[in-house]
Amino acid sequence: MLDVSVALQEAMFARLDAEVSCPIHDGAPMDAPMPYVSFDREISTNISPIAGRKREQRLIYLSVWSDAVGQAEVKRILSEVVAALDERRLPLEVGRAVSVRVEQADAQRDADGVTYQGSITVRVITTH
Repeated sequence: MLDVSVALQEAMFARLDAEVSCPIHDGAPMDAPMPYVSFDREISTNISPIAGRKREQRLIYLSVWSDAVGQAEVKRILSEVVAALDERRLPLEVGRAVSVRVEQADAQRDADGVTYQGSITVRVITTH
């Protein structure tokens, strides 16, 4: 049986792969061509009521990587990710995504001075 976290990542990956104009990675190879989106981190918090279905809040952190000059490419891909996920129903094989919301997105130049990175935080409330 799949874990809700795994089912959620699979559903998000499939949605992003279908709707975002660059590759999606969970563990991008070091030599992966840019641009791409990567799954970086997930934090799960138990928000279950005293009685009733198990409920968890998940914060999922995604990154966008680009070696194009300037932030335009990162910002375009960020907007594609937001359009693919924010306030959209996300069917899961296990459990249910009650709420999917993009909480924040930002773009910045990486420490190498050349690469640009976008960061996205997605808040998902799941029940099972």
